[in-house]
Amino acid sequence: MKRLVSLLAAIAILLTFCFSVSAYEPTDSFVHEETASGKIVVVPSREMYSAVQAVTANSLGLDKRLSGLNDFCCDKNGMTYLLDSNRSIIVVLNKDYTLNRVLNITAAEGYNEVFDGAQGIYVDDAGKIYICDTYQGRLLVCGQDGKVIDTWGTPESSLIPKDFLFQPWRIAKNDKGYTYVLSLGCYYGALAYSPEGEFLGFYGANTVQTSALDTITYLWNRLTQTDTKKSLSVKKLPYSFVDLCIDSKGYMITCTGLVDDETNGVGQIRKLSPGGDDILYKTNFDGTSVSASGYNFVEEKIIKRFGVNKPQNVIAVDVDKDGFIYALDYTHGLVYVYDDECNMICGFGGGRDRIKRLGVFDHVTSLKVNGTDVLVSDVDNGALTVFKRTEYGDLIAKAQTLYLSGEYEQAAPLWKEVLALNGNSQLAYRGLAMASISDGDYDNALKYAKSGLDYYVYDMAWKVVRNDYIAKNFVWLFGLLVLFIAGIVTFFVVIKKKGVVLIKNEKVKAALSTSVHPFDSFDDIRYKGKGSVLIASVILFIFYIGNVLQDTASGFLFTRTDVITYNTIYTILKTVGLVLLWSVCNWLVASLLSGKGRFKDVYIATSYSLIPLTVYTFVRVILSHVLSLTGLSIMNGIHTVVIIFTFFILSIAIMVAHEYDFFKFLSTSIVTLLFMVLVVFVIFLVGVLLQQVGEFFISLYQEVFFR
Repeated sequence: MKRLVSLLAAIAILLTFCFSVSAYEPTDSFVHEETASGKIVVVPSREMYSAVQAVTANSLGLDKRLSGLNDFCCDKNGMTYLLDSNRSIIVVLNKDYTLNRVLNITAAEGYNEVFDGAQGIYVDDAGKIYICDTYQGRLLVCGQDGKVIDTWGTPESSLIPKDFLFQPWRIAKNDKGYTYVLSLGCYYGALAYSPEGEFLGFYGANTVQTSALDTITYLWNRLTQTDTKKSLSVKKLPYSFVDLCIDSKGYMITCTGLVDDETNGVGQIRKLSPGGDDILYKTNFDGTSVSASGYNFVEEKIIKRFGVNKPQNVIAVDVDKDGFIYALDYTHGLVYVYDDECNMICGFGGGRDRIKRLGVFDHVTSLKVNGTDVLVSDVDNGALTVFKRTEYGDLIAKAQTLYLSGEYEQAAPLWKEVLALNGNSQLAYRGLAMASISDGDYDNALKYAKSGLDYYVYDMAWKVVRNDYIAKNFVWLFGLLVLFIAGIVTFFVVIKKKGVVLIKNEKVKAALSTSVHPFDSFDDIRYKGKGSVLIASVILFIFYIGNVLQDTASGFLFTRTDVITYNTIYTILKTVGLVLLWSVCNWLVASLLSGKGRFKDVYIATSYSLIPLTVYTFVRVILSHVLSLTGLSIMNGIHTVVIIFTFFILSIAIMVAHEYDFFKFLSTSIVTLLFMVLVVFVIFLVGVLLQQVGEFFISLYQEVFFR
């Protein structure tokens, strides 16, 4: 018995120690990094924000827990106001998050107001407290003493729909005194009020995302509309905002929350102009930009739990004085920080596990920025977690603020300090690349831009470096070019005069001439036996090598492959595998549709048709080390022409091989493509079944072995 008691006591002490240690562990911190392939990867990062304090009823000396902590806000003096809707009180904290006072909201008649289920609170610059008494359909306006000054209900206006239900959810006010209120489930946008409290209308509603199929469906329904069909139709409505804030320039930033189970965080954050248009854009590393309405602000991968998709849901948003946007994900309790161009600065909180520790949440409800502190409320724990910005965070924030304002050289020393603390920071490399451009140090700009994967800045520096090199070495470069052209011309003139035959092998000659004289060459290959499986295989192998070089050895501006994660198997599948699959499927289909060609003929014809595309691939690799991004556009245009030319040669080759006319070739090719899709599907299905069978036998072995 004594041993049992001693053992239990030891375990209790150990658990107490573990929890006390874990309570001060740093929270998970990460950033998103862009890869050359365009994918976003999650990379662990040095902490920008560290959880330092959990404000609870116990830490404040209150007798009851904050069980209704649905929202909170901070005023201009750094005071924090906690809304406990279950007890209908406001807990006011000092700037250091100690207790200042507890406010009971009283009506003019002297009784305490009850706002059970209230979802929002806001304090304006004048000190007025606004409480969103959601389910009683009113907005309470109070003074600092807790007395109700005014009550706002459903606005009386012709702009309000007859079926509108006023359920105030969140509220914000700009520096000109205009008030914006979000109503629960309202898809019309925010309700806008003048400084005098007059309802002005709805502001900044989301739009319904539609596709070409939706447009066709709409037109069809309009043409075939009946009363019965109209009564059964479902109207597609835009999603409503769930939170809003106003930045220092007066722009409104909103978050929409969960849209569907497939797109995760796409378009969940917007910045609205005075006209209500979304003006938030993500600037890509190649200089292009995409609207925030189509940008994913959270993770690309949707996590599954118990076989069910758990998409991320941005439920709160705030902005600091420098324009950095802070978003709170409800699903995983993560905080995301973005700058004004949607570059992710950092992510933190949440936790990858369910261990109870500081900075990990159970049920987040709101997020606010208080100076440089980030505050997150957790209603299940009845706690307000305080995140302090670290020294590293201060460096990043200051450097990126200077960068966004165009003060690149002033930001350079800060970026170097950032790299000393985190050698993998893409933001730091991009900042130093722009600083080098501003300073005229183009060689370093190339180096930093390449490390930061900044194609736009690299292109600017590369144009200068390349043109400068050509200008300094123009004489001998021009002379070398003239000698090269003269040598080529002389070589062919001499060859022609002396009648020298460079290629004597008839089969090689036939293969090379398919791109110049496709009809005659493929006739010779089909009927005179000038085709060769060996030559076809060599061409296919060279085509594969060209694609490998294009993916791994092209110039930086032309590379869209992540060399570290590059897998040559995918290149084999899209070159050799695709040719073999086409050859087999086309041969089988043609055999059923009076085709005369053998598998050998189809394989040779397909491989020979790849010669123009193969030559283009090697030329592209060479030119990629010289051309700029403008040249990339030109090369992409040429690539399209080469693809069309390759298809033209392939059509001639297959028509000759099977003795088809063009329309017979076209129809059998469509069937071949469908057959290829079916074969790939069957192969994939067999692979999945084999994997499941393997997992079954492994689990069976484990059950037998462990039992």
